[in-house]
Amino acid sequence: MRRALEVLRTVNRLRIASVTDIYAATGLPKPTIVRMLETLITDGYVARDNMFGGYRVTCRVHELTKGYGGISMVIEASRAPAIELTRRMKWPIGIGVLEGDAISIQFWTGAISPWAHTNTVLGLRPTLLSSAMGRSYVAFCPEEEREKLFASMRETVEEFTAQKENEFRHLLARVRTDGFALRDPRTEPKQMTTIAVPLMFEDKVLAAMSVSFYKSAVPLQNIAPQIVAPMKETRGKIEENLSLLMRDARSSALTEVDTTHGLAPLTPG
Repeated sequence: MRRALEVLRTVNRLRIASVTDIYAATGLPKPTIVRMLETLITDGYVARDNMFGGYRVTCRVHELTKGYGGISMVIEASRAPAIELTRRMKWPIGIGVLEGDAISIQFWTGAISPWAHTNTVLGLRPTLLSSAMGRSYVAFCPEEEREKLFASMRETVEEFTAQKENEFRHLLARVRTDGFALRDPRTEPKQMTTIAVPLMFEDKVLAAMSVSFYKSAVPLQNIAPQIVAPMKETRGKIEENLSLLMRDARSSALTEVDTTHGLAPLTPG
């Protein structure tokens, strides 16, 4: 059991992990790793990801702890639509979640994009203030959460002056009107830009999805039909998946509570 949990923790931390990656991280014998992975796959906690050459956790890991943050559920909901979008547009798609005072990129389709500008962006932490993901998150999250993020930035971001805050609030209002966010044009590499949209369940932002592309490859007048429209379509597919997964998780939790108290789950009619 201890070895299986060690393998599961490693796959969760690496997001996409090969047997060699797990061996390097844990030192466990490779035959043991393979056996543990097969057990976890059978139990539904891990899935093979042949496209990215490794293994990933499934949303079922939320059953292991009440503190589960939902990252795996977001990735599971996003994976197929994001891959489909990259195949259509060719540009890499990123999925990021809020982590403290930044966005943590947890999934990226650069491995299948012919136009990816770098080997990987996994693990990078773009800022809330200047990144497209950060701006889309702050723009669409509930007002109470937004004000808490602003309070944190006043304390931790030196350049976040009263004037900068006022400018940022106006920018976020425009993001809400447009339905998407652009990154700060001063961000490197300057020959590229990034557009992001929120991924939501009810009124909560669970993650942000981004597309990065070379400015010279997409004329300004073509950004709306070639980039924004397909992103919004994909956002709809991901949010539909998220809704199903979240409702299944809630249903499972209610069933568990009923069982714990010796009550039969309620059924329609």
